[in-house]
Amino acid sequence: MRPWTSSYAPGSASRPGSESNGGCTSALSALHPPASEEAIQSLQNAIAYPLHPHLVQWLRIHDGAHEHGAPVWPGGYVPYGVEGLKGGPRQTADMLEEFHDQFTEEEIQDMGLAPWADLLWLPIAGTNTGESLVIDHRPGDT
Repeated sequence: MRPWTSSYAPGSASRPGSESNGGCTSALSALHPPASEEAIQSLQNAIAYPLHPHLVQWLRIHDGAHEHGAPVWPGGYVPYGVEGLKGGPRQTADMLEEFHDQFTEEEIQDMGLAPWADLLWLPIAGTNTGESLVIDHRPGDT
């Protein structure tokens, strides 16, 4: 399997915005320049678990995009930069807490939603309607 970043490398025929990637029409120019090694280290210091190596590689390519700008990826997703990623664990914890406040464990089981999220999921991109793309930091193959 090819690393996901190779499909988004500069000059790649399948990068976002090319015809071969499923029709994403947003410009790569919306992406910020790469995150500095110091910024990546500050993110690692702010997160209670080791960052997935693909996330580190991703941040070395770009540091997200302006959160209120046009979507960069299909589906309206805008990638978060280092500063936005630092709030991801709290965002995930709040979402899980709100969900568990609304439903009993039995209701969650009956709906087939257990487990539907994990504290080791780090949101890396989001939409203006609250949907997120996440990287799963749980140990093992995912």
